[in-house]
Amino acid sequence: MSETPVLGQREKAGQIILLIASVVSGLLVIAGLVYAAGTGARDQATLTAGGCEPGLSSETQVCTTQPMLKSQYMAVLTPASQQLIVEQAAYAAYEGHDLLAAKGALTAEVTTEQTFDTSLAGIALPPAIVPIAGALIRADQALAKLTAEQARSATLTQLRSFNPRVQAAAAVVQTELHLILKAVDTPVRTG
Repeated sequence: MSETPVLGQREKAGQIILLIASVVSGLLVIAGLVYAAGTGARDQATLTAGGCEPGLSSETQVCTTQPMLKSQYMAVLTPASQQLIVEQAAYAAYEGHDLLAAKGALTAEVTTEQTFDTSLAGIALPPAIVPIAGALIRADQALAKLTAEQARSATLTQLRSFNPRVQAAAAVVQTELHLILKAVDTPVRTG
């Protein structure tokens, strides 16, 4: 008996698992964005209970607490990070043998990166954190641009040739992610 049908079934099972994981992750991103959209009411309850930190106020939000700021940032970061993990796993699974599927995974990464950037830009950040967020968004946009270029590759060899540059760009994004997390997690000292 030939092993080809068994390998084909395993590949199909793997594709189904990746598809299910992508759909679930997509739903998590949507849920995170819906959650982030409802932060206003939660913010008011936090203000009433905890008091404001004037150093965290922005032009659009009169008063912000440290926990509110971190919660808003994490509500944007967490679903995007989870989605990227799934998309990067899909790319890794296909980069060696399926150009179309690998390009699809890369295109999904670009969409997630752009959604993250838009959501982050929508958070009313304190003036001290705005430049840090701007640097993160610029680094992520550079990564998205490079990933989009990679997704336009005509061959698997060309596609994989982008991997070192994409990894370097992703390292810059990770550095900026750590900087902004540190900034939103550090209590503001007044006086």
